[in-house]
Amino acid sequence: MPIDCVVLDLDGTFTNLVDEAPAFQAAFPRLVADLVGKDLGVAWAEAEQQVHALSPELGWTVEGHVVAPADADPYILASCAAQLLFDRFLLLADPALRSDVTTALYRRAYQHTGAAFRPDAKAVLEALLARVPHVYFVTNAAEDAAQRKLASLAPEGLEKLGLRGDARKFLIGPASAPDARFDAIAKSKQIAGLTRPLLLERGRYFDALAAIWRETGARPETTLVCGDIYELDLALPAELGAAVHFIRRPRTFDYELEAIRALGPRGGSSDTLAPLLERLG
Repeated sequence: MPIDCVVLDLDGTFTNLVDEAPAFQAAFPRLVADLVGKDLGVAWAEAEQQVHALSPELGWTVEGHVVAPADADPYILASCAAQLLFDRFLLLADPALRSDVTTALYRRAYQHTGAAFRPDAKAVLEALLARVPHVYFVTNAAEDAAQRKLASLAPEGLEKLGLRGDARKFLIGPASAPDARFDAIAKSKQIAGLTRPLLLERGRYFDALAAIWRETGARPETTLVCGDIYELDLALPAELGAAVHFIRRPRTFDYELEAIRALGPRGGSSDTLAPLLERLG
């Protein structure tokens, strides 16, 4: 079925986190130290090492739900390291409060990031805007920050590009309104290579996708979604019937690749963005 809508993740998918994340990685532990009220010393490095050792079975926990591998990207790694330190220092025992505080720290540290796009990002985005009727970025980043990044890339056709920020793909819960498509999917599933369940009930993410489909007249079956973290970006769209494309990270897990393979022709993966264009036929 022809693709008439492409939905893209931003950070880690169109950007190069090796170049983009260091300023964030420097700022985030300083904010955690300010919250804790003491110098962290080696505690931050120890927490990061523990996260690496236990991921992907250790997951990023948001409001009591495990929503992604704990070290899927530098932003998630920092959040998970902070959570280990909150446990260590007996801080923020309430899951919802912990989530709110961690999100606030993330947003403050994220202000230090610049825009480090992948080498093929501009060319691929321009090709998508020229070939596909509807192209959107759906990102967990704040919308104004995402707008600044995309403006700095300055692709031809930028005025046609849709954007939905603060998508909160990590929040587990119902959609804002009843929808038969969302209600029909399982809340979780077991996938090969991962002991913990993969959670699919991401209502805020569905809200963003459903709004795009309402605005454009596209359907899940005519949509291609591209992202770099299977659980956050691709699992829900795939379950809804969309085609998905996985951008492999330096630390990609076998279960992510196996989940993509299990989708048959609806799934694809690559190390760079250019093969995404081949999915359009």
